[in-house]
Order: sequence, then C-alpha cells, then structure tokens
Amino acid sequence: MKISARTIVKTLGELQSFGNRTTWEKQDQVADYLYGQLKQYQELEVNYHFYQSGGKTWKNVVARLPGKTDPQTAYIFCAHYDSHPSGWESQRSAPGADDNGTGVAVLLEGARLLSEAPGKATIEWVFFSNEEQGHKGSQAYVQELKAQGRSLHGVVNVDTIGYTQPSLVAWWGENQEKNLFRKGINLAKQILKRPVYFFQTGFKNPNEILLVGGRPVNGSFVDKIYSRLKGADIGVKKNIGPQCG
Repeated sequence: MKISARTIVKTLGELQSFGNRTTWEKQDQVADYLYGQLKQYQELEVNYHFYQSGGKTWKNVVARLPGKTDPQTAYIFCAHYDSHPSGWESQRSAPGADDNGTGVAVLLEGARLLSEAPGKATIEWVFFSNEEQGHKGSQAYVQELKAQGRSLHGVVNVDTIGYTQPSLVAWWGENQEKNLFRKGINLAKQILKRPVYFFQTGFKNPNEILLVGGRPVNGSFVDKIYSRLKGADIGVKKNIGPQCG
C-alpha cells in the first residue's frame, strides 16, 4: 500500500463541500461523514464519543485498530474537524481547507493504510469536534481516558499542515498586499525556495517533503514513525527539535 495524494485531495474537496464546519453549522454532518469513511475498513472499530457542552450533546469520532500482541500499549493520532470563520458574522465562509482539512485528510489516509497492517500496539485515530471553541472535544476525550484509567505511549496531533507559499503568478496577481517592497521580498523567497531546500535537505522539491518532528523525550517514538514512512513515495526527513519549556 502506498500513500495516495489523489485520495488526500479528494478528501479535502469533500470536506470543503460542506461549507462552514463551524460549531453552529455543518459540524455534526462532518462527523457522520468521517464515521462513514472509517467504517469502510472492517479492521477498524469505529464509534462516536459523545460529550455534553453548552446544554447540547456533541461527538468526536474514534477509530481503533487493536494491537496484535500488545493491545494495552496505545498510540493516538488526532485532528480536529471543525472550522472557524475569520469573523463571527454568519455570512463569513469557513471551508477550513488547511485548518484543519489537511490534518483530517492525512489521518484518514493513515487509517486506510494501517488498517491493513495492524502492528503490535493499538492505534487510535480521534477526530475532535469544537476545537475552535476552547478545545472542548479533546478535553472531554482526555477526561474520559482519565476516568477509564487508560495510559498512552504517544500522541500525534496533526493540525494545519498544508500551508505553503502560493505560486509566483497566483501570489503576485491575487495578494492584497500593496507594499511593493514586501512583494519583492516574497518574490525573492519564492525564487530561492527550491535551491535553499535542496541545499538543506537534498530534496529537490520543498512541496514533496514530509517532516517527522518531535522533542528529545519522544525520540524513540519519532524513530518508529520515521521508519514506517521511509518507504513512502515522498521525501521524508526526520528532525528532533529542542525540548519545549
């Protein structure tokens, strides 16, 4: 099985087609969409996680792939599926292509790939609601994990990973920035981006690099992820950054 860019792009298009994925609009419909996508893979145990907030019942979507030999050891990959407009006015659009359609699309693709190759440990994919409203979905899920006495060996949160500078033509014609000096700086960045990335990483195209990053304390976990992704049809680079405060 290989990573399918076509599938990821298709998922992004379907997510955007809902329009606003805000708390008050299409959030519940998107949860049902994610549930349906995950139920395609028979190896996954797919459920809703319900919680109460603001006098209403909300739901996260959880897919679980039990480990073969060490099911008590669990790792979580998570992303939020709601979006947030740039203003509170109801007419504002919030298709959330990057924040966080990209994270959701990558997690769905990961579930597709790994569902056919369960490992020793258990993997859960959790899609959170109401992240843009104070992380309510993830907080409710963590509270349930604590109540169950469950412990995790690692969590990977995937959020807003699709942003890159637009192409030179699109940027110059569509950017609202009127300052010619700023335009010139960004134009220079676009021209130099590829040679700089090649010098730093050895990869020719900066848009085809998958960076696996982490902190020193999680170094062994990062190594495991990196080893699983090295065979993908994309440049993979590993980076262990400094310990966060």
